[in-house]
Amino acid sequence: MQKEPSQELDQRRRMILKAVVEAHIKSGEPVGSKLLAEMLPVTLSPATIRNVMAELEKLGYLEQPHTSAGRIPSSKGYRLYVNELMNGYLLTSAEQNEIDRAASKRLVGIDNLLKGAAETVSNLTNYTALAVKPRHRRVLVINFKLLPMNDFGVLMVMQTSVGIVKTRFVEVGFKVSEEMSAKLEETLNEFLTGVSVEDVNASLVSEMERELSVYAPLLIPIMRAFMEEIGTLNGGELRMEGVDKMLKYPEYSNLESLKGLLGLLEKKDYILNVVSGARNDEVNIYIGPESEEEHLKGTSLVFRTISENEIPVAAIGVIGPCRMDYPKVISTVEYLSDKISDAIKNDSNK
Repeated sequence: MQKEPSQELDQRRRMILKAVVEAHIKSGEPVGSKLLAEMLPVTLSPATIRNVMAELEKLGYLEQPHTSAGRIPSSKGYRLYVNELMNGYLLTSAEQNEIDRAASKRLVGIDNLLKGAAETVSNLTNYTALAVKPRHRRVLVINFKLLPMNDFGVLMVMQTSVGIVKTRFVEVGFKVSEEMSAKLEETLNEFLTGVSVEDVNASLVSEMERELSVYAPLLIPIMRAFMEEIGTLNGGELRMEGVDKMLKYPEYSNLESLKGLLGLLEKKDYILNVVSGARNDEVNIYIGPESEEEHLKGTSLVFRTISENEIPVAAIGVIGPCRMDYPKVISTVEYLSDKISDAIKNDSNK
């Protein structure tokens, strides 16, 4: 998140820009000089305020929609507000307690934890929330372990290069002996450790079949499970909660705009790429026109990644109109991501 140079703005310009942004976030309407004269902590005439607003417009921080006498922030104005002007939001005790409950649930896997966390974010901020499992550019298995479970299958445990352990019960339809399981485990560790999904080809599978000899029928279901599990890590996952909340904002009252945004979210690729390439340990903020995607020009995305052993394993965020309540959204995302990180760390230490 790069900061815009703001040396061109004196204290008065900064004060008025901040007031315009906050008034527009609250009302959704263009902001006029008379309203600002009532809001500002110092006494300024409407004429003086209009002159300053005109200067801010020339500098690119404000825009004048249509023929309205009022003005709204530009993406440059929002960026300066987020970087330098806004006050922090202090979560209430009730809000903290709700987040604590969402992050303290000890459920199997991170999926249910993220679902509950996204629901909480959406409820607290009144925006659509995102729960993301980022893409990993190259996931390798560094160790396989196979455990016969019953007469019909084995439990495959895969330790990956991104610090995530994947488990999968593989049904094979016949009794798997200790000897068969040990031979298959040895073969997987010999041929597939350090190998990406893209490098698995017919030649490699043929070599594994020759190595397994009479146990080769085990290979097909095992390879299918391996490809599917590693594919979920490479592909990433995006879950949305509170999509209906978009309909509350006039920015999405245009059916075509809403359909375009929902189509983009449904395809997921752009959001997954942005989150997967983001910096860790800080809140990432993408404001409207800063996006390369046309359907996000009127939309802001705020999120923070969550890591385990310095590897990003999830992200929690909010998507909504550019006139988003950034202080509350940022505080909520920061607090919740910290709590989830603590929960993951505590579980891994048990």
